[in-house]
Amino acid sequence: MQNKEKVENYKQKWKHLFEEITSYDDFHLMMYPSEYELEKRFEDLESDLAEDALDVARYYNEETVRLLEQRLGRLTKYDFIFGVKLKNSLVNISVEMKDNVLSLFNTATDTVVKMLGWEQNVPTSFFYKYEEVEETLANIMASIRGERLTKQEMTYMNRYHFVRGLKHQIEEESEIRNVRSITNTLIDPTHPSVLHLHSDQDEGFTSFVVVDEFLHNMSESDLFYEAQALPFPVEVQIKAQTESKSITKPALNIKKQQLKEEQREQHSTGDRSDVSTVTSATMVRHLQDEIKKEEVYLMNWLAVIVVHGKDKKDCTQKATIVRRHLKGAGITCRLPVADQLKLFYKMLPGEKLDMTDKNWIQKTTQDGLAEGLFAVNSDIGSKIGFFLAWVDRFIEHTDLESAILSSRDFVLFHPFLANQQLKGSKTRSPHCLITGDTGNGKSYLAKLIFNYISMLNVKALYIDPKKEMRKWIRRVLNDQEIREKFPLYIAHLEKYNYITLDHEDKGNWGALDPISFLPPMKAKDLVQVIFEQVYDFKGKDDVNTAFLRATSNVIEMKQKGEQVGSLHIVKEMQNHPEEAVRKAGDYLNEVVADSILKLCIHDGSNPALSLEERITILEVENMDLPEHSERLENYTTSQLKSSAVMFALGKFCELFGMNQDEQTVEFIDEAWIFTTSQQGKKVERQMRRIGRSYNNAEYFISQSTKDALKEEDNGNFGVAFAFDEPNEREDVLKWMNMEVTKENLKMMESMFQGQCLFKDYYGRTAKISIECLFEEWEGALKTVEKKAVAYAEEKYL
Repeated sequence: MQNKEKVENYKQKWKHLFEEITSYDDFHLMMYPSEYELEKRFEDLESDLAEDALDVARYYNEETVRLLEQRLGRLTKYDFIFGVKLKNSLVNISVEMKDNVLSLFNTATDTVVKMLGWEQNVPTSFFYKYEEVEETLANIMASIRGERLTKQEMTYMNRYHFVRGLKHQIEEESEIRNVRSITNTLIDPTHPSVLHLHSDQDEGFTSFVVVDEFLHNMSESDLFYEAQALPFPVEVQIKAQTESKSITKPALNIKKQQLKEEQREQHSTGDRSDVSTVTSATMVRHLQDEIKKEEVYLMNWLAVIVVHGKDKKDCTQKATIVRRHLKGAGITCRLPVADQLKLFYKMLPGEKLDMTDKNWIQKTTQDGLAEGLFAVNSDIGSKIGFFLAWVDRFIEHTDLESAILSSRDFVLFHPFLANQQLKGSKTRSPHCLITGDTGNGKSYLAKLIFNYISMLNVKALYIDPKKEMRKWIRRVLNDQEIREKFPLYIAHLEKYNYITLDHEDKGNWGALDPISFLPPMKAKDLVQVIFEQVYDFKGKDDVNTAFLRATSNVIEMKQKGEQVGSLHIVKEMQNHPEEAVRKAGDYLNEVVADSILKLCIHDGSNPALSLEERITILEVENMDLPEHSERLENYTTSQLKSSAVMFALGKFCELFGMNQDEQTVEFIDEAWIFTTSQQGKKVERQMRRIGRSYNNAEYFISQSTKDALKEEDNGNFGVAFAFDEPNEREDVLKWMNMEVTKENLKMMESMFQGQCLFKDYYGRTAKISIECLFEEWEGALKTVEKKAVAYAEEKYL
């Protein structure tokens, strides 16, 4: 909704649709809260769960359902039905005289049967003549991504009106075929303003709130979208009918004449014309000009908002909230006292407006209907997945908690769907980018997703150069209260495997040596990248040539089965006949000695890093990473060495994800390190290229989106989470498919810690508020310790 240009284009598309199907005359637009059936979705998710995490995953899925139902009541999602009445006059088939006579006879017979109050079975052949016109309509509706209802869905849509707001099973109700069973609900209209519904399973109350008036200019009225922001599920229904121009034009002429006479009368008494009279005259003239266009017709329509409640008081309270909420959007609503039953039957599928429907009728051209913003919702994420966040409808809030509590739109997320050829998906890349300024919630979100992924049948690796995850998880494991109350979660955390690469431990030397763990060509590339971090080969052709030759020699020795490593490249340079090469070798030997580079440059006597565990957190001790804003030329020697180790880790991740027989995922914290140099970008691109073909996903946690914005890399991130980054707001908006406007820039500036923009597999973007539903997880997701002074500060807010 923040992309105003796209919204206007959408409305224009619907205006053109209404103009194209005007000849069908009668329409029914319906938005209703269908059951979300979250339990069934979690059951479907179980096929992706790891066997050793089945119990803990089931427990937390059940807890998710319980907590969401506790907060929201019925879990629903808005679905949209567009009904079009197929008319006999539209049936375009050539018929002979005999068929015409037969058709007239059948029509006369039907009329007599109806007059006598009888019913007549409709033969199957009756429907065949509508096949062509229905096919034509279906092709037209495809322009707005409309799909035919199935037989079961059509049955349920008829039954739904009699069980709205009541407990029922969708599958069971969709199998009904008997008309009496479809209408099997007792409707008690004796209470004013409400209807009391009794089905065979439940009872409840429902009220129809009618739309009485819109503003003169219906632009941005957005009736359907506005109703979705209500704190409880509602229906919005519109019955519309095309008015013949033979009725519209004379009526407009009469109205124009009346307004002229009113103005003349006011002038004759010395008064100036009322504003309402002048406005009406202007609107009539405008409408007369519009109606002259061939495609423009006047539409008569009746709009209602339907609310449900456990009792009469609950129902009327909700109706009052609806009226207040829509009043803020310039829409005046009424709660009819005595017309509830009439409205109930008028809104049934197949019913149409007739001459007796005079009250609450809106008169607009087709673009007035299009302004309702039908079939737009705030869906984002996946249909099946773990709970991740709440959609924030770009409304201003006082804090993150109020943003969460004001939303009914929860977000599910499955991290391994992008490359599954999803219908409607805009990407085939499983990789995910998480960006934003320090302290906005990147690491919290990454750890939350990692927690969920650890329950899937996926081999997962988390690169933690800050070495903080183990600290927080250990604190949870040592909490006696959590151990007693949540044994399943504790048992799951105890399955995490930790590897710490500390260069002061000789056993770790060479763990990331390219000669040891990479195939020849890739090893040569990475060796160059690592050594270029600590030695400038530019302008030193002799040294560079000797270095490359030594690298090739050592790799050849490795292929012959000799025990060698990257350190032998340095040794070979030290023994070179040319003095410049020997000096470079001596320098590199000193740089490597007793430094973190020992992890990447060793003699091959230690085994390379190997990961067999399903869930691994890989830490690197004594990493000295520069600040994100630091320029590359200002890096210290220690920071350049740490960057070289990060590149080796990146290449290891590439190898880790190249097993086609298993799904793998790597989380790379501080991934922006790869974007600060040409060598780093080369490593990063290689890591990402393996994703789709090898069932491998990379989660890049970075402070910058600039590298992701490069045109050649555009398709490499299927999903993106963008927290606020003051220096890159315009770039972030472009990357997230949002218009760069003052409104959107202000929206980003006003985001709270824990809020971000989320772009999903389908190319949809929303502002979301991240939440973990489980208190016992919070300790393991922490990134900083909140001190007493911070709580004191909040106390006085």
